[in-house]
Amino acid sequence: MVPASLADVLRALIRRDPGIGWVGARQWHLDFGLEGDDGADQFVVVLDAVYDFYSHSSLRRDLFRFIPGPTSQISARVFTKGLPQQPAPFEGFILYMISRESVYFINLRQAYLISPLYANHVSSRTVLFTCVPQQILDERKLRRVFGDSVKNVWIPRNTEDLDELVKERDQTASRLEKAEIKLIRKANVAYRKALKNGHPDLPTATETPTSRLSKESKVSVTQQISSSPQSPVSPESPSSPREFVRHDGTPIMKTNYGLGGPPPDINGSVAAQWIPYSQRPIHRPIANYGRRVDTIKWTRNRLKKLAPEIGKLRNKYRKGQGPPLPAVFIEFQTQTDAQTAYQTLTHHRANHMRPEIVGVRPHEIIWSSLSLPWWERIIRRFLIQGFIALMVVFWSLPAILVGIISNIKFLTSNVPFLSWINHIPSVILGLISGLLPAVALALLMAVVPGILRACARQSGVATEAKVELFVQNAYFLFQIVQVFLITTLTSAASAAILDVIKDPLSAREVLSKNLPKASNFYVSYFILQGLAMSATRIAHILSVFRYGLTSPDSVNPKQRSARYHRLRRIHWGAVYPVFTNMGVIAISYSLIAPVVLGVATIGLFLIYLSYRYNLLYTYSSERDTRGLHYPRALGQTLTGVYLAEICLVGLFGLGGAYGPLVMSFGLVIFTSLVHISLNDALTPLLYSLPRTVAAEEALRQAGNNAVDSANLQDKDDALEAHNAELRQDHGYDSDFDPSCPIDLAVDHGEQTSRAVEGADRAVNLTTTTVTSFARKKFRASPIPSFISKIDFWTHWITPDPNIKPNFLLKFLHPEVFCDYHILRKQIPEDIYEPTYEDSVLKDAYSPPSMRNRSPRLWIPQDAAGISKQEVAHSGKVIEITDRDAWLNDKGGMDVDVDGEVSRWVVRDWEKVKF
Repeated sequence: MVPASLADVLRALIRRDPGIGWVGARQWHLDFGLEGDDGADQFVVVLDAVYDFYSHSSLRRDLFRFIPGPTSQISARVFTKGLPQQPAPFEGFILYMISRESVYFINLRQAYLISPLYANHVSSRTVLFTCVPQQILDERKLRRVFGDSVKNVWIPRNTEDLDELVKERDQTASRLEKAEIKLIRKANVAYRKALKNGHPDLPTATETPTSRLSKESKVSVTQQISSSPQSPVSPESPSSPREFVRHDGTPIMKTNYGLGGPPPDINGSVAAQWIPYSQRPIHRPIANYGRRVDTIKWTRNRLKKLAPEIGKLRNKYRKGQGPPLPAVFIEFQTQTDAQTAYQTLTHHRANHMRPEIVGVRPHEIIWSSLSLPWWERIIRRFLIQGFIALMVVFWSLPAILVGIISNIKFLTSNVPFLSWINHIPSVILGLISGLLPAVALALLMAVVPGILRACARQSGVATEAKVELFVQNAYFLFQIVQVFLITTLTSAASAAILDVIKDPLSAREVLSKNLPKASNFYVSYFILQGLAMSATRIAHILSVFRYGLTSPDSVNPKQRSARYHRLRRIHWGAVYPVFTNMGVIAISYSLIAPVVLGVATIGLFLIYLSYRYNLLYTYSSERDTRGLHYPRALGQTLTGVYLAEICLVGLFGLGGAYGPLVMSFGLVIFTSLVHISLNDALTPLLYSLPRTVAAEEALRQAGNNAVDSANLQDKDDALEAHNAELRQDHGYDSDFDPSCPIDLAVDHGEQTSRAVEGADRAVNLTTTTVTSFARKKFRASPIPSFISKIDFWTHWITPDPNIKPNFLLKFLHPEVFCDYHILRKQIPEDIYEPTYEDSVLKDAYSPPSMRNRSPRLWIPQDAAGISKQEVAHSGKVIEITDRDAWLNDKGGMDVDVDGEVSRWVVRDWEKVKF
């Protein structure tokens, strides 16, 4: 709290002289040692306490001019102070950190991509070309274009008819599996009921009523289940049937089928012994005009019909029949050949045969986008960009509402029917004004990424990895506009709108007073993201809640096993923009409300801890962008620097401090130049691998550490053996070499100008003599020794790479001490080299309908023996098993998730690492 006496003194000073009053307030700020966030907050309290006395426009005009001193002091502080409130050093530090992180990341990325851990995969040597003209869609022509470095060529075909059949087959197989499980469950319910109540068809035994299964027998059965690799429960023996007891206490015998099931050739359906035909699973196919059919029989017949049709179409497309898509996948002999083709202009026409991406894996391809011609891609891209722009505009309406809710006092005082909110307890009112807007904004923005992914696919993006990069760019725009700009402006304007309406000329002064107050919302936002969201990301409350609502018995064995084995998929395109925007907000508010910077630091650190845990144990990244999300987020963070500088320009403009205003414009220009230079220098290194790195890796494989430390003979041998394509034929320019063809001889040309013979050499000789004499005199003078005494910066600016650096030197120069050959040592060497069978490579980059295998069904065993008969009958048309899953005594389903059948949930692209 500000002391009343101090406030009175400041009021008196301001009444007498505004300049003296504001300087006095600032001096109070310094004398009491209240630098930093706490001091800034108390200083703002002082400003708010005396601001009401500024009723005259001339006084309001002088408000910012005297903070923290005269214009000359402001100008000095713009470039000298190191606090977050002072822009130049703080923003210079941000620019340096982004540059340093980008350099370090590029070196680490190159070390990983060139290592055998990645380079031995087929995808690292494969380039996708889109918009390929029909005239060149021939393997022989493509090999002629790219030369002997081509290893394999895949020209995908238009397989729409095959895609429909495969989709129908998968849906039919899934329907059959569900129907089988439903039939087994129904029949076993009736079976257990009959065992409990007695059944005239079941044989009985003359055993005592006390022959129930004891706990010891259950334990032994459980041990047998866990130890049996083939079946979770051993088949029942006909000679020693298990015993059950009727409800009246008389013993009965269980049918001899047991979990071993009846003979497959038994007459009739085993399930029909327990349930009537009307209770069998049914459905109404549209192709059957909506009439009921028995699901199991109908799906078996349909699968039997679809299998030969699918095989016939696959053979047709493998022979090269059918219209080709305007795209081609080319695998090269080495990764260097693939990079050379990717960086080379392939076609003489614009937008034709564009190298889309290198390192694409088959399961990441969006096959519907490959069929788009170049002109349709351009039209779709413009339409999608327009749609996203409209979304940004119209999505502002609910975001504005959230910003207004954050200022609850304005609503209750100006909207009569909301006056009851004032009677709510202060704790709940604080949650409504602080936590509720942040939660509502987070939920509102959670819907956007799904829409943006659909837009990316419609725009013609060719891979899932590029879809995530597209989402990252668009979603960051949403975050900046909706979460930052709209919420800041509406939160400030909602409190000042009445004052602006009463006095429109005071709009800028009122807004300059209320804009810093919007930081309260972001303090709550950072607390929500840092504490609440980090805790939920570790606890995964939604997943636990969904798991609790979903009964384990309501899913089939494959789903149970998939939940156990598969990690949770994460979409980085929707994750990075949220935290990048948090960094932008913290940097932008570092000048207005520095307390936001401290809260943001704590929040982001907690988020780092939660994601570190999830990346190690929970998340699975199935969309491989090879690390491109991170440098893009670093570049987007510079938006905060621009916004902070623009905010500074506005504040100095309102205060009439024109000298600092010009300096602030200079900061904006300087930041722009650094940003442009950084992009020009680093962008080529992000998307391509340099040839020098490939040469150094070749030397490393040959046993040398680096190009610079290898002797000439080893260097030539390694390059000759591993990268013959790096050799270039430089002509020999001797005029007297008899082995040199006349055509390659040097042509000195005809000298047409008149000049004195030897004049050029005389001038060069004179210049060299004078320079040598001046250098000798300079070295003999005392100037070099004086410079060496005061020269302390050379060691830090241009360090010697041969010395062992300290932490600071290593931090300042990642381009020297975190170079490729240093980071390459961190990549593991003892790795398994992937091998590919010819049958796998044949359809590696064919459409999924060409390579996806037929589904395999998994149903549980049951005591009534129905599963054995269903496996025998359905196994004639599709692969099916009942091993490693069974129905327990209570009717629930138990699954051996570590059994052999559980490996069926592993997808094909997870088995073969392309």
